Amino acid sequence: MSQTFDVRLGGKDAGSRGILKLASESFDWNARDSDRRIQVKAVDVDGVIWCRTGRNFQLRIKQSDGTVVRFDGFDSQDKEAIKEFCEQQLKTEFSTEKVDVQGKNAGKLEVLGEELVFSVDGKRSFDISLGDVSRTQATPKDEIILEFAQQENISKKHESLLEMRFYIPNLEDTEMGDDDEVPKKSNELFNNELSRHVAQETGGDQVARLEGIKCRIPRATFEIILYGNVFKMHGATYDFTVKYKHIQKMLVVPSYSGAGSYLVFCLDPPLRKGNTMYQSLVCFFEDTEEEEEIHLNLPSDFDTKFKDVKGKEKIKSPMEGQYLEVVTALFQVFSSTVTKPLKVMRAGKFKSMIHENLPSIKCSIGANLGALYLLDNCFLFLEKPPLVFMYENVDSIFFERNKKSQLTSANSFDFKIKLDNGKNQEFNLIPKKELKNLENWFTAVSEQKFQKKKMKIANYTSDDDEEDQALSDNDDQHIKNRMAAEGEDDDSESEDEDFAGGDAGSSSSEEESDEDSDDDSSSGSGSGDDDDEDGAKKAKKKEKKEKKEK
Repeated sequence: MSQTFDVRLGGKDAGSRGILKLASESFDWNARDSDRRIQVKAVDVDGVIWCRTGRNFQLRIKQSDGTVVRFDGFDSQDKEAIKEFCEQQLKTEFSTEKVDVQGKNAGKLEVLGEELVFSVDGKRSFDISLGDVSRTQATPKDEIILEFAQQENISKKHESLLEMRFYIPNLEDTEMGDDDEVPKKSNELFNNELSRHVAQETGGDQVARLEGIKCRIPRATFEIILYGNVFKMHGATYDFTVKYKHIQKMLVVPSYSGAGSYLVFCLDPPLRKGNTMYQSLVCFFEDTEEEEEIHLNLPSDFDTKFKDVKGKEKIKSPMEGQYLEVVTALFQVFSSTVTKPLKVMRAGKFKSMIHENLPSIKCSIGANLGALYLLDNCFLFLEKPPLVFMYENVDSIFFERNKKSQLTSANSFDFKIKLDNGKNQEFNLIPKKELKNLENWFTAVSEQKFQKKKMKIANYTSDDDEEDQALSDNDDQHIKNRMAAEGEDDDSESEDEDFAGGDAGSSSSEEESDEDSDDDSSSGSGSGDDDDEDGAKKAKKKEKKEKKEK
């Protein structure tokens, strides 16, 4: 009968718990919260190491290709059962290794097989599987940076190792470079050794170098280097590596200020830096009449790989033209495949009533001010947070027609879109002059593109929003209480059904129609007030007269 252990997967993505089964000819591990499965067959096992890590123990399975699979969370009594399985079933060596637990951060760093091992006083402190490393880089500060490959379905809550840095002090007896003039530093030499073990996903040599790309999100100026399969962004603080296949959408729109244009990349999965997720990259290009020239080093298989891709004929060295258009053309081709061509969405027929040359309107999401672009196929909000909603995913649109707060400016309005998945997104503080313009645009899109089955316009208050309804009820009750305290008639006010707050003429006519019925009651209340006032005067005169007599 095979034995099972409830343990965690070790290594870079440690923490996922699952069941490890000692099968007749393999180690089988199945995650509990996902479909992830790891199997190490007996013929691939080159050795098994047992070591203590804190309160529990770790099992390291060395494979014939030099890689290591780790499992954490074993108890001390599990050792004998695993040792017997390895020696009798797998016919492989089972050894115990002591790990340094002093916590020192200075030691020896070396490459052993397909592992990077950090040792202190001759004992292994920790190790890194080089198969998990996606990129290495030597810095001018005598450091080596290791960037780790990430799972494509990783979530923000998932903890994963993204980057490590090692400081390697420079030695006096460094080797000379190829030109025998500038000696190579210690970290550069070690980085060259690491690079031979790291599986690079660049897909060949450098294709093009784009300098001075100003990004609004993330906010920095990057040098972008294009390769066959990925492009790398090098900034003063952060570096990113993005696969072309992760670019889902590209959009080019003019900036709201009119001083340039935005190039937006929508990514799936998003970029991650620490706990920050970047769903989109937003690059800004200034308007200029000068043309740029970019020299390309196209890969040998370019013509075959992109044979039937639209726009391929534009990619030739050198490329000349407006910087924005050249960059857009490069990314469009390298991010496209025959079965999945990438289209660039641009400004369409919509024009603002306030700025007739712009396809956008002023807008805010909560406290974040920005611009809402209405393209022919989608909504785009810039700058923070950048959001894209395809029209085909919008079920209905709700305009605000009843004021819910006295703080809302009379010169603006809100509207909300309801998506097919049930989620809502609200856009606030839109100039009132754009109301009719938006209604006409949404109606035309709904009728011409979706036969009124999508993008349906409805009253804002007809949405099933309990919080909004509760807020509206509280406001109404507050007004009624205040009116009652002032002695006003509650029935004289009617709920305002129109967005503009109702018609002043209709309100005055209602007051005139009720004037006759209110005259008697108002005159009666006035006479009572006069009697009370006369009585108060007589009482004061009587008090003065008594004082004089005394």
